[in-house]
Amino acid sequence: MNLRQASITTQHHMTETSATLTPAWTWYEKMAFRFFFIFLLFHAEPWTWISRIPYIGEALDFISGPYYQFFEWLVGLVKRDVLDTDIVIAQSGSGDSLDSWVVYTIIPIIAAIGCLIWTVLDPRRRDYNFLSTWLQVICRYYLSMTMFIYGFIKLFPMQMSVPTLSQLVTPLGELSPMRLAWLFIGASPAYEIFSGCCEVVGAILLLWRRTSSLGALILVAVLGHVVALNFFFDIPVKLYSAMLLVMTIYLLVPNIRQYWAFFILHLPVKLTVPSLNLTKKWLRVTRMVLKVVLILSIGVAPFYENMTAYNNGAAGNGADTGVIKGYFDVEDFKVNGQELTYTDENRWENVVFENWNGGSVRTGAPHGQLSRYGRAYFDYTPDTTNKMVRFKFRRNGVSKYALRYTTLDKDRVLLTGRRDSDSLYVLLRKRSTDHFGLMKPFNWVHNSVP
Repeated sequence: MNLRQASITTQHHMTETSATLTPAWTWYEKMAFRFFFIFLLFHAEPWTWISRIPYIGEALDFISGPYYQFFEWLVGLVKRDVLDTDIVIAQSGSGDSLDSWVVYTIIPIIAAIGCLIWTVLDPRRRDYNFLSTWLQVICRYYLSMTMFIYGFIKLFPMQMSVPTLSQLVTPLGELSPMRLAWLFIGASPAYEIFSGCCEVVGAILLLWRRTSSLGALILVAVLGHVVALNFFFDIPVKLYSAMLLVMTIYLLVPNIRQYWAFFILHLPVKLTVPSLNLTKKWLRVTRMVLKVVLILSIGVAPFYENMTAYNNGAAGNGADTGVIKGYFDVEDFKVNGQELTYTDENRWENVVFENWNGGSVRTGAPHGQLSRYGRAYFDYTPDTTNKMVRFKFRRNGVSKYALRYTTLDKDRVLLTGRRDSDSLYVLLRKRSTDHFGLMKPFNWVHNSVP
């Protein structure tokens, strides 16, 4: 026997010995793995990751395109033939739409069917250690990718912006639970940055197998808080955040007995670190190259993009370019020379001009077509030469008109002009916002004075 044959024989013997030392999986462990392998794989969608690579991702979108088209067809089929509806869901930030619920129902059904077929075709398998290791790798990188996205936009506090003046003057009872949660976090950029740091630290730790358990433990706490906020404040990312939490818990399952022994029984333990067993050099080199590409794509690139956006002013709603600024009561509102009362739905009650070229109006019909949380939001284009502002309301983008502004004194502004065929005369008086306690600075000492 030559040296090469001896080496192969030794490796084969070591493989057989390690397989013998590894306990066989129970039938329910194998059934659970088969289900979660399919379930988590469809949520992580690793075959679509290549489209996320900067600069070349869009060119490679043809790889993931057919997959998404298949699910669009499947969702349409379920809505038409099962739910008996032809409702078309508009594209929005909601992750809890009817289409989302259909997808999140279809995937566990596919996983259950796949699990049964897999069990019939492969009943005698001793364990799934190899597949389990690679599924953990996929889940780790998918969670890292996702938490980098959500973490960096909080680390550079842009996800929940500081409350605008329009939001500060909106009655609390008119806010949705989600908007209240958004403003609660946005009112404290430091808290938002802290949340982002926790998400980013967890994401970084997941990139390496030896630190992945600590990263998963951190993210279970972080995502548990996120899921609670989403459910208890009706934030429409419940399904997605819950799936991320399930995926994170899955990473902890292989060491669940060790966690119990350490945290509850106070015993010394050694965590199981999965091994990829890449014996060939070219496989190890390929792994390192792919790891570097992934880290650059899912970590470094989003960091740079968010940092650039933040430095360009994306944390606010625009540059400090407003020609009129402040919170104004409408003292006089005339249409065609006729003064309108407060009960008239066309009358403005108060107006906010933000520090940028935008603002909002509260009218006699605060819940009309143009309103959001009781206010109609607008952008405007200033013409400082002619002292004009051209309004464009956001809800439909159709309501446009130009008014001339005249500063009567430090507290009063007069707006005049035409809205469609009507002449407008709007006298504004500025109100103080010094009493708004939400934006007061942090205090180390709080004394109760009788």
